[in-house]
Amino acid sequence: MKHPLKCKECNDFRYLKIFGVRWEKDKKSVGIKVPFFICPSCGSREPLYEKEYYDKLAEEEYSKLKEGEFTSIEFKYEQKEFSRFSHLEFKYSSEDYYLIPGLYREFDEGYLCPVFFDKDILLYYNNHPDYSVKLYSFSSGNIYFKGEALFRWGFGINRNGKIFKWLGDLNEDFEDEEMKSHLKRFQASNIESDHDIYSTFYLSQNPFSPEDAFQESDNETKIFSLKEKLDNVFFSLFGFKLTKIEIDDLFEYYKPPILEEKEQIFNAYISLSKLIIENIQIDLLKSKLIENESLKKEEIKKLGSIKTFQNFCKQILNIENIDEIISPIYVLSDLRQLQGHLADKSFEDKYNFCKERLGLEKDANHFQVYEKLILELVKFYKVLIDNINASR
Repeated sequence: MKHPLKCKECNDFRYLKIFGVRWEKDKKSVGIKVPFFICPSCGSREPLYEKEYYDKLAEEEYSKLKEGEFTSIEFKYEQKEFSRFSHLEFKYSSEDYYLIPGLYREFDEGYLCPVFFDKDILLYYNNHPDYSVKLYSFSSGNIYFKGEALFRWGFGINRNGKIFKWLGDLNEDFEDEEMKSHLKRFQASNIESDHDIYSTFYLSQNPFSPEDAFQESDNETKIFSLKEKLDNVFFSLFGFKLTKIEIDDLFEYYKPPILEEKEQIFNAYISLSKLIIENIQIDLLKSKLIENESLKKEEIKKLGSIKTFQNFCKQILNIENIDEIISPIYVLSDLRQLQGHLADKSFEDKYNFCKERLGLEKDANHFQVYEKLILELVKFYKVLIDNINASR
């Protein structure tokens, strides 16, 4: 079954936007707030109901008006308050709840109404020694307190970088007295809805198909799980893992960038480089290359981590297209080195070269570069594992 939020033209997911439309006839005017579903990719617009529906509503109102008068039609779903959640003092859009597919529940009114927060809310928790933010994907995550999840269901992150949680979940999350300080923090970061909840969080919690229900991670979480898988492949073939660090340590050590902020994102490249590149067991790989005798011993000794790994894949694992597959690792290494030269005149040219290799335009922002690199690293691990398994 096709998800009702999917665009009929290009299959991207649409968002809700409400326009005030004015109908005029015989010097009488009727205003109606018409909900549209808009595709961010191709720009196609589809109203909630056909035009004839709104025409009929306007016609009914004309008969009640005198010449020169104006009236507006208000639907029951507009500006509705869910009184059982009023004590939380959050602002939200009832239109989201009634109009976005999958949220309305006749038996539990208002529970799945999305409430939006500025992403800055995560900075406090990400920088506090007792808390951490774990992003399960680029559009879902949770806050942890000393290793335990703070919220039962976590939160979503929409395409505009806004955090959102369900109103009913917020009620349960902040029910206990010890959570009151967190409630105040979230109240302070509460913002108006932008009517876009497309995310893995939304799809997995409101599935219209099995594909929706089981969302794969698309961020560092996926990289770390694939890294562990590759380590296990190496162990089964050679008796040692490719890298030294264990997956549990990865999650403990790594802090994802939260905002579109240059220093924060480039610091993430340093951490990723340490975890992915600098932890390669280079001496063990070199020993295997020396045993293979495909390269001179002197040449092998001079190789750095990436070149050693690249030659190992080519000479020992017989992966002929490794030069192409490994490209994202080189981009990560270059971005990591750029961190120390953010103010240099040459920074822009080198940064643009990284963008070019990632298939991005020069005007891509820092977070877009980061996100694309992560997706390319995921692809790198998947393709490499598939190639190794195919050659076994």
